[in-house]
Amino acid sequence: MRSIVLIGLGLVALAVAIFLTMFNDDEVVDTPQKQMQEQTTPATPPSKNDKKVVNVRPSFDVVRINPDGNAVIAGRATPKASVEVLTEDTVLGKISADNRGEWVYLPSSPLEPGERQLSLRATNPDGTVMTSKDVVVLVVPHQDGEALALSMSADGRGAAKALQTPGAEKLVLSIDAVNYDEKGQLSLSGSAPEGAAVFLYLDNDFLGNATADDRGSWNLTPTKIVAPGVYELRADQVDENKKVINRVTIPFSRAEKMSNVPADRQIIVQPGNSLWRIARRVYGTGFDYAVIYRANADQISDPDMIYPGQVFEIPKEK
Repeated sequence: MRSIVLIGLGLVALAVAIFLTMFNDDEVVDTPQKQMQEQTTPATPPSKNDKKVVNVRPSFDVVRINPDGNAVIAGRATPKASVEVLTEDTVLGKISADNRGEWVYLPSSPLEPGERQLSLRATNPDGTVMTSKDVVVLVVPHQDGEALALSMSADGRGAAKALQTPGAEKLVLSIDAVNYDEKGQLSLSGSAPEGAAVFLYLDNDFLGNATADDRGSWNLTPTKIVAPGVYELRADQVDENKKVINRVTIPFSRAEKMSNVPADRQIIVQPGNSLWRIARRVYGTGFDYAVIYRANADQISDPDMIYPGQVFEIPKEK
């Protein structure tokens, strides 16, 4: 009886061993179905950022000019395209479109009075070149005149669109006063259309922004402390989308403290000042500008070129 029991136990153990061997084999070896599933796993879908850029013709949106001949020219093109503003066959200026295809061109100097035709030529990121379908006929006024800008088809067909007409609101933007204290904290003021947003920069470093009041005046006291030196001060008027629609720049000099000259005998040069105007205000005649020049010859290399922010000694005696 005992032998029969032992034999039975041995058969059970053998059956269990065979079963475990078959189970382990199934776990280790991949079935053809599993391999096929791994091979047919779908690829990751392309990113939305891989969207193909469609080239578009360059076009004008804004052409404005103020009485001094300073212009603002803006429009659209293929994103990242290099846009050339042409007057007849001459390149007036070159600018790059941003990621949205928008661009703004601000000529570095006033346009000469007279009539001219503007067009656009854009070189797209893929190397293709496209020209504007429309041109702008621009009339830059002589003194006390009115500007005119009309957009029309290059072939002269179809209706013309007025971008600026005589009597339209003029772009007025200026930096009128620049002051600073002994530490170098600036105080700036100027003019702009009522409600206009004005962004201020010093050598392209953002100083802050201001809004013109109902009298067309703005002012700003930046927190930045400015060290002595010569800089470029810039004011940008922007629209609700932060696009620049007008710009003005002036040189600016932050002078060293004149500790040996009484404060009441010092003057900080303001935008629009000249030695002639300062002398006329102080001495009653502009012919005495040489008195101021001689007293400050160490910081005036050219009597016809002084910078806002410079501090001059004003001698008591002429």
